Amino acid sequence: MFIRRSLQPTTLNVRHPSLRSLWTAVTGTGSTLEACLDSCVQQAKLQKGATVAVAMVSKSFDAYDYESLPKLVKDRLSPTWLVGSVVDRVPSVEHGVSLWVGYDEKVVGFQVKDGPERNKVRSVSVGRWGRPEELSRVNYQRQKMEDAGWEGFESVSRPTQQYPLPDELSTSKTPSLVFLASDNEPDELLKNLDHHFPDTAKANIGIISASTPFVNGNPYTLFYQDQLMDAGITGFASYSQKKVQADNISVEHVALQTMGKTMKITRCRGNIILDLDQAGATGLLLELIQNKQNALISKDETFYLGIYAPGEVNDDKSKMTVCRVTSGDPSRGNMSVDTTIDLQEGQVVQVRIFSLNID
Repeated sequence: MFIRRSLQPTTLNVRHPSLRSLWTAVTGTGSTLEACLDSCVQQAKLQKGATVAVAMVSKSFDAYDYESLPKLVKDRLSPTWLVGSVVDRVPSVEHGVSLWVGYDEKVVGFQVKDGPERNKVRSVSVGRWGRPEELSRVNYQRQKMEDAGWEGFESVSRPTQQYPLPDELSTSKTPSLVFLASDNEPDELLKNLDHHFPDTAKANIGIISASTPFVNGNPYTLFYQDQLMDAGITGFASYSQKKVQADNISVEHVALQTMGKTMKITRCRGNIILDLDQAGATGLLLELIQNKQNALISKDETFYLGIYAPGEVNDDKSKMTVCRVTSGDPSRGNMSVDTTIDLQEGQVVQVRIFSLNID
């Protein structure tokens, strides 16, 4: 699952047993964007002729720097496909660039442009006024639902689906791996990929573009080939002969520090946790904040919840989903979690917080 709005540095590891790795991951920092890219190239001895290059760029550069990134990457790596996005920060450094580069891989890049036809889940909330620019999309979706009728209606949080894929992807060929970077609305594409390719591993954890309206005036900033996108999704599908199983993908949330012990959901409804270990969820979070070892933590911090799949009770963090805690009610004990998947009683969770102390 995605961590909404930020890439609080997340390390993605893809393991190919008995297969020579043709992928390189490297992070570079410097005074300019060009210096950061040069640092990456020199550290990893990267060569031109890459099949695909994924660029994750911190939002600490000037607006014009992002416009120059496609050309800078092309001059150094000449990738067939370039995808990526601006993120809050990159692993291990506050200011810099992270590159993930693949050579001699069977890869097809794709993009999902923003438009009225996109089914958006997170941008529509009860009690909030919609943005004027969203009016055309709302009218489009209203007409679409009227045409589909009740047969196409799923639920309040899951709009009608016809499972469309990006034009670059074909249902006749199953990819071994799908990687994508998105704005805050990845849900429709993820569901469509699961529908068409249920056995394909999706490296879809944490790659959410940072909000950039105060950086360059765009809601988000994503890279696709020589284009800059202000919303939508960009990514690639890999068709390597060696199929990547889900067990061969691990994700490390290196910037998130655990708080307290694991707890079990004992009462919940939808994405709302009512009780943890038979006690109010928000009350337990406040106890963790007030605990002596967490005395420097403010209630205004952003908190996350590591959620294990139903039936998972071990410490295998690769099977854990990390979601943001969006709100809490101390009087009632309710805690709202940023997920469109219904939580279940008995699921094991652990509170996490963003830490600046990263090795």
